[in-house]
Amino acid sequence: MSYETEHVRNVGDGIQPITGVPTFTELLTNSALAGLYTAIRRSPGITAPDLVETADVSKKTVYEYLHRLEQAGLISEIGDGTSPSPYEAEDFELQLTIRGVEVSITPELVAVVAHADEYPIIARVRDDHGLVTFALAHDLIKSHSEGDITVRQIVSLTNLSHGTTYDLLEALYAIHDLGDADSSPTTYTPADVVGEDDDLLTELTDQQ
Repeated sequence: MSYETEHVRNVGDGIQPITGVPTFTELLTNSALAGLYTAIRRSPGITAPDLVETADVSKKTVYEYLHRLEQAGLISEIGDGTSPSPYEAEDFELQLTIRGVEVSITPELVAVVAHADEYPIIARVRDDHGLVTFALAHDLIKSHSEGDITVRQIVSLTNLSHGTTYDLLEALYAIHDLGDADSSPTTYTPADVVGEDDDLLTELTDQQ
């Protein structure tokens, strides 16, 4: 899959193209790199020594990743020039439209990749079914947590098996703290959703 770089943009004041597309795409496949970016995004002002203490990779790799993320425009140094330099992460959003359905590549999706070692289902869906299906399933599961879509509809729109969908749903509920942690996500019987799939696809497309 190829990306047009002008479609990868920071979210904020004005349009600022992200130049390091290889680093950006690696955020979706490298859980350690995704974890580093996510840690900076969740803790603005964190420093390299702080990241070294918590990272699962070597000190050398942490500094290499920081350099790559900074060169790509995904993080930046803040503060008054004191050492060690604190970092903050830049938000971004990449929109992909595949077969009339628009999916979003966002820091939230990167945060999911950061948990790929903890939840093997994440890498399995991404690697076996492709990035678009992975991103689409992520968006649909978030909609499921809001009561807007059923498990059967997610299965239909992504072509994932019911078992894979439930496993991914469970992982994303935990990672994003969706719904009530003490209860299982709402499920539906086939009779609840007969004939709804085509209408849902149309609705998703119309809303973009």
